[in-house]
Amino acid sequence: MFKSLRDNLSHRSLSLRYLFALTLIALLVTASTFSFQKIIADERYASSTIDRAGDERLLLETIKAYHIAYLAYRGEARQAVFHKKLSDAATALETNHQALLDREESQNLGGEMIPAVRALYFEEPVQLNKQISDYVALARTLLSLSDQELDEKPILSSSFIDRTDTLLNDMHLVVKAHVQQSENALKKMAQVELLLWMSTIIILMLEAYFIFRPMIKTITQQFFSLETQTQTLEAKVIELKSTQTELVKSQKIASLGRMVSGFSHELSTPIGIAVSAVSQMQEAADRITYEININVINVESLKVNAEKLNETAGLAANNLARAGRMVENFKQSSIDRHSELTREFNLKKLSKDTVYNLSHQLKNKSVTVQTNCPDHLILDGRPGLIEQLITNLITNSLAHGFPDKGGKINLDWMLDSDNQNIIFNYQDDGLGIAEAILDHIFEPFFTGQRTGGSGLGLYICHSIVTQDLSGTIRCESTENQGVKFLIKFPLQVDMKKHHDAVLVSD
Repeated sequence: MFKSLRDNLSHRSLSLRYLFALTLIALLVTASTFSFQKIIADERYASSTIDRAGDERLLLETIKAYHIAYLAYRGEARQAVFHKKLSDAATALETNHQALLDREESQNLGGEMIPAVRALYFEEPVQLNKQISDYVALARTLLSLSDQELDEKPILSSSFIDRTDTLLNDMHLVVKAHVQQSENALKKMAQVELLLWMSTIIILMLEAYFIFRPMIKTITQQFFSLETQTQTLEAKVIELKSTQTELVKSQKIASLGRMVSGFSHELSTPIGIAVSAVSQMQEAADRITYEININVINVESLKVNAEKLNETAGLAANNLARAGRMVENFKQSSIDRHSELTREFNLKKLSKDTVYNLSHQLKNKSVTVQTNCPDHLILDGRPGLIEQLITNLITNSLAHGFPDKGGKINLDWMLDSDNQNIIFNYQDDGLGIAEAILDHIFEPFFTGQRTGGSGLGLYICHSIVTQDLSGTIRCESTENQGVKFLIKFPLQVDMKKHHDAVLVSD
């Protein structure tokens, strides 16, 4: 049962145990406080009683001395002085004793006489209360007698002295009783302190066993559980980063796939025209061959077929050349995308070629792209990064900025005033980006619309600019007023050198 109480720890159980322990301690402290207060009050009252008993003893000694002096100076002038002092002392004794009785009756000090002292004052055989009253009365009787009457009744004087000694002895009993009471009170306080100390130790031991021990056990278990969860989460984070890397790669491949799709559509037109022209050339050649074989040559027919053959040959040659240029551009683009090798490239031509490879998607959305770039801005680097950057920005605009209508995109390339950095301002006049999500657009897997995208397009742009190009990218946009990406990255040393050479040659 104790093991169950110790190990069954919950928030409610812990709170109840704490409350119970605090209640016990509060009760012990309260009880000990009241006990100490009662003892202190009794001792304060006893101290007052002892003080008054001391005054009474002093007055008794004074009365005894004045009585002797009063008898010794009979018939002399000084007898009147001691008569007055003896009377005053008796009155003071009576007043002091009456104050003691009044205080006992009203209990104005918050206590009362201890039973032993009360017995001395009010019960037989001592009856201090009666003795003091009789003693004061006897003193006043002696004072009322003349010298002759005192001589006739010497027993009164002798009795007065005996009563004084008896009262002094009885007052000593009062003090002794209070001393005994004080010693008992000190023993009681020591017992209460010992009980309080032992109870506190027991309560603390119970708290340690029923509260702190299971709590430490629970905390230790939670710590190990948290450590296990942390290790699991770290493994999940590593796995997530790996998955993210793979998704980024997949997104780049998907971007290339979309461009290939557009390129194949564009390539089909010149190839189709060339195939049709070759077919017409074959028909014209067959006609000429037929006329030659039958030995009937029609000059007009020969001229028509020769002209047709010449025209279609030129048409086929032009379109095949056009297809060849497209293949060459795309081939170079593919090499740039999948190679880490750097090369020199014309930034304006690269931008236009990238836009051309996306022309099919742009035509479907009726979106035009305007490229503004210095003609002779030749860079030395990895053109695949720039192409990927432009491709992702354009496809992002097509997916989110122009869902239902046409529009315009501007690609503005320039050098800063010190020829130290490339500045690329990308701007469209589409739907723009809501302010609520503007701060999240570069986060991986974040997408503001259900377009079926992966949410990695702008994240890849951010990675290319900040990691690969060591630059900065920020976005400015107002909803329904288009979007603007401000990109800036440092011009590499070899890039800057070549650019300066071009400027000099110009």
